[in-house]
Amino acid sequence: MSIIQNLRDRAAVLLSVMIAISLIGFLVQDAFIGRSGNLFSGPSTTAGSVNSQEVDLVEFNQKVNAAEQSYRSQGLQTNEMMTQSIIENVWNGYIQEALINGEVEKLGLKVTPKELGAVLFSDDAPQEFRQMFTDRNTGMYDINAAKNWFNGVKKSTKEEDVRMVADQLINPIQINLLTQKYVSLFTQGSYVPTWMIEKMNADNALIASVDFAGSPYTAVSDSTVKITDQEISEYVNNHKDDFKQEHVKSLSYVSFSANPTPADSQKIYNALNQLKAEMLSTSDEKGFVTRNNTTLPFYDGFALKSKLQMGAKDSIIAMGVGSVIGPYIDGGSFVIAKKIASKTMPDSVRVRHILVGTINPQTGQETRADSVAKKRADSIFSVIKSGGNFAALAAQLSEDEGSKQNGGEYNFSSTDASTLDRDFSNYMFNKPKGSFEVIKTSFGYHVIEVLDQRNFEPAYKVAYLAKNIVASDETDNAASSAATQFAGSSRDAKSFDETAQKMKVLKNFADNVREMDYGAGQLTSRAMVKWAFENKVGTVSEPFDLKDQYVVAIVTNEIKEGVQPPALARVVVEPVLRNKKKAEVLSAKVGPEKNLEKIALILGGTSGSIDTLRFADPFVTNVGTEIKVIGAAFNKKNLSNVSDAITGQNGVFYVKVKNVSSLPSAAVDLASQKKTIESQLKQFAGYSTMEALRKSAKIVDKRRESGY
Repeated sequence: MSIIQNLRDRAAVLLSVMIAISLIGFLVQDAFIGRSGNLFSGPSTTAGSVNSQEVDLVEFNQKVNAAEQSYRSQGLQTNEMMTQSIIENVWNGYIQEALINGEVEKLGLKVTPKELGAVLFSDDAPQEFRQMFTDRNTGMYDINAAKNWFNGVKKSTKEEDVRMVADQLINPIQINLLTQKYVSLFTQGSYVPTWMIEKMNADNALIASVDFAGSPYTAVSDSTVKITDQEISEYVNNHKDDFKQEHVKSLSYVSFSANPTPADSQKIYNALNQLKAEMLSTSDEKGFVTRNNTTLPFYDGFALKSKLQMGAKDSIIAMGVGSVIGPYIDGGSFVIAKKIASKTMPDSVRVRHILVGTINPQTGQETRADSVAKKRADSIFSVIKSGGNFAALAAQLSEDEGSKQNGGEYNFSSTDASTLDRDFSNYMFNKPKGSFEVIKTSFGYHVIEVLDQRNFEPAYKVAYLAKNIVASDETDNAASSAATQFAGSSRDAKSFDETAQKMKVLKNFADNVREMDYGAGQLTSRAMVKWAFENKVGTVSEPFDLKDQYVVAIVTNEIKEGVQPPALARVVVEPVLRNKKKAEVLSAKVGPEKNLEKIALILGGTSGSIDTLRFADPFVTNVGTEIKVIGAAFNKKNLSNVSDAITGQNGVFYVKVKNVSSLPSAAVDLASQKKTIESQLKQFAGYSTMEALRKSAKIVDKRRESGY
């Protein structure tokens, strides 16, 4: 027994060691392949740095989340592309703040409370802030409400609220104001002296008479001129600023469509078609379409004939009340529609009102008891009915800041109806002109009068039951299985290409993908970009689910940050160096010859005379766009002498200046000309100042390593 027990103990130890080795191997493989980051590195605590000033990751995350929440609060969708745009905006905000703060501290520039208030409590306030205090009835920015709220925040003891307001509202405004002040130091310093304008006018009035001879670079065959990688490298190294290279990767990928098939579409069509009879018979259209999960929410209102925009517009207008049509295609959905009612409505109305509020529109808290508000509204109504001045009472008593100074008046169009309080909207569009009553809305009680209604036309109340045309589970699973099969058969570049041929799928390409791109080539997938930069060349991905397709990718190339390699720079540099060598060949053929007619014979190219070549001309007749030729034509050295070889944009040229004179100068408004040029300089300084700061800054971007 002891022998058997001993064997069991040894086996247990051996099995434990094997499990441990396997587990370690799994972790190490996962780390070094790059799917989970470095095995021995902890989570990053910074999103990057600007001029050695670190961007705290927690703070960066908070700002991104706050920005996303702000978009959602406005009813906007934060899809992958929108989220990436938000991340980029937040990052650029950090860069701008760091660059500006570094400069304004040295200059002593500051933003005063008065300057801040002038922005917050005016029409220049940030859009998000304005929306917080925009009256839903009027669409007007309520400055007094904004001031009251802001004063309340300043007195708040909740540090989190104060910090959020500072981060999302105050700091961005201050940075923008400081940026304006800093940039204005350069824009306001733009100056052009009058003598320079006069000199420019004098130069532009010059006219030259020249003889020329030349030959295009095409006269020398490309095959006779070789450009080596060494020559490319030397050129790039001498022009490094023109050939800066970002860290990029290139991918090849195949995709498997998960779009709905004709069978999927027919299935959705049939399902909707079966619901037509029930929709026709129901008297609860809202409950019916909601219960059946319509993708077009029920609108309990009327739409004017001229405002209908659906594909079946004409059919809906023509059919009788209670009728149902469809299914028809509208965008990416099948729809059945029922006309519930029709009537005639105005397209625009003019109304006036006096609001006696019961709630605070910003907080939703009660400000006055319902019974008290009703009694007060009735009293105002009685006073007006007895001859009281509506406009004067509105100015004195209305709690709607957007209209009280205008006699309580508003003009609304039918397109505003869905954005207004339902009861308020129904009254002014459905009651006849001259109606005068007290009504209750979600804001309180309104003494309201319909002053005018115009442009009456038919309007319809329609219920829509819509279903998106989407792929079935069977279609999606088939695409997913094909992609999984492809990935399983492709472990390297060779097998990737072989599998693509075997499965007859097209190989696509995405070149120069950057670390913070939200897509690769024609694909929108941040996950794929992150994967590419976490893996080395030759790695094949698992399938990426892109909703309408499944994609398998392979990393095919990587170029590190720095200076462009010769292979990449060649497409730009090779024509430049080739023309330079061709110029040397053509110049060597001419040698020391200074007779223009003989030079023309030697080159066998273009020659001739130009009697009216202006200094301001951008184009030379029979020569082309050759700035150097124009410069040589007004060089005193070439007067009665043949110039040295001019290495131009498109060929080699020689000129002989016969005469230079000036055209009669017309009357010129120097002040106006000076103002125009200075304005152009200011515009240039305005957009180039921050760009220059950014170009000279040391910016380290670690967002991808941080999880973005």
